[in-house]
Amino acid sequence: MIDGKSVLGVVGGLGPMASAEFLKTIYEHSLADLEQESPTVIMYSDPTFPDRTEAFLSGNSDPVLAQLIDVMERLLEAGATDVVFCCMTIHYLLPRLPARLRERVISLPDIIFEHVGHARKRHLLISSSGTRKLALFENHPQWSSAEPFFVLPDEDDQNRIHKNLIYPMKTNPDLSTQFPLLELLLEKYEVDSFIAGCSEIHMLAKHFLVSGNRASKYSVIDPLAILAHRWAQTGMKPGLSEPVAARGRALA
Repeated sequence: MIDGKSVLGVVGGLGPMASAEFLKTIYEHSLADLEQESPTVIMYSDPTFPDRTEAFLSGNSDPVLAQLIDVMERLLEAGATDVVFCCMTIHYLLPRLPARLRERVISLPDIIFEHVGHARKRHLLISSSGTRKLALFENHPQWSSAEPFFVLPDEDDQNRIHKNLIYPMKTNPDLSTQFPLLELLLEKYEVDSFIAGCSEIHMLAKHFLVSGNRASKYSVIDPLAILAHRWAQTGMKPGLSEPVAARGRALA
């Protein structure tokens, strides 16, 4: 805590552009306020994290866990009161974090499930293949009640999402080149909403919905955008539930 304020710590660099965009989103939501009243955020952007999909699917998660613990410790030592991971797949490690660290985490999957429950409509899940193969969402405690509102791409489309939608965004600043594939997938699965189940999709969602007339046609459940908006408006964690042993914290 710094000057009595809650401080958000961001585990960034996974990838770097996505976490930088998240930080930008926080301050875009606080532009109307005095600069001095804007939220305090500490980002630790570390692109040296191994590829999470490759590490977890190969069973070699220990190096990623050790690095995650190290970064969290640094953020907390610097004054962070709460921590968010700018990577969906790395939430797979939440149950393995020491309890004292786990209880500081704001869980992006928890935010998604809460808003899926409120929306009560079908959403196409746009996530990495690692997140899908690890069944990150299917293993969530709220999956049984939320399953009817998740539309899961078939194997071929999941590969397209991973290789042709997510990974090019890590290096290509022209996000408009990704719009046609996303729109094609939404039309194919007959939905008008999608879930940003990957940090790169936070970047895509922001630009996709403001391009053309898409804001009136489509919607998105983007946990990073939801968190950025609420943190910017309050300067602290709004409505966080009590710590949940295996998952971190949910955003109400």
